Amino acid sequence: MRWLIINLFLIFLIAPLMADSVRGKVNKGNEYYKQGKYEQALAQYQDALLDDPLNETALFNKGNALYKLKKYKEAIEAYQKVVGSENLNLSARAFYNIGNCYFQENKLKESIEAYKKALELNPDDYQAKYNLELARARLKEMADKQQQQNKDQNKPPEPSEFAKKLKKQAEKLVDQRRYKDAYDLMMQGLQKDKTVAAFQSFIKRIKDVVDILGGQEL
Repeated sequence: MRWLIINLFLIFLIAPLMADSVRGKVNKGNEYYKQGKYEQALAQYQDALLDDPLNETALFNKGNALYKLKKYKEAIEAYQKVVGSENLNLSARAFYNIGNCYFQENKLKESIEAYKKALELNPDDYQAKYNLELARARLKEMADKQQQQNKDQNKPPEPSEFAKKLKKQAEKLVDQRRYKDAYDLMMQGLQKDKTVAAFQSFIKRIKDVVDILGGQEL
């Protein structure tokens, strides 16, 4: 019993010293952070976490230092350890910073979800509202751009002079009801000049007639 009392006494004696040590390392890290020395700041926060792995301040500030170092994936991992905090303000700030990390990585859907969670915890966060709308606008812009690119890819090319002359020749053959000759002429031209594809609808109409007639001329 006597040894148990001594051991307990030592634990209670050491605990405040450990807390002071962690606090001192975090404060030192904060000083480095303010000076823009993010590598040194990160080292201090990590050192503090060796003594107290669940220290929310050290975890949050570690995320901040990693963010400044553009190590967004690692920053997210640090912030995610804080989002379940009983301190709702800290949790909201962690979600907000996670949103910023995803935004920097151009993962806009994930960014939007993180900002939403931040606003659930702190509906009055103006910056989170602004960044949420910014991410939504950027996502829409990217979607519109992709849609336009798809349209451009499907858009037939501008016909060359060769293609235009070829079509006129094919039209004369059509006037003579020589549909198969007109179709063959256009297909041969397409092999020589890809811009003949600009008249794809014309070629298809001729092909439909050829199919109906069984390839025979009238």
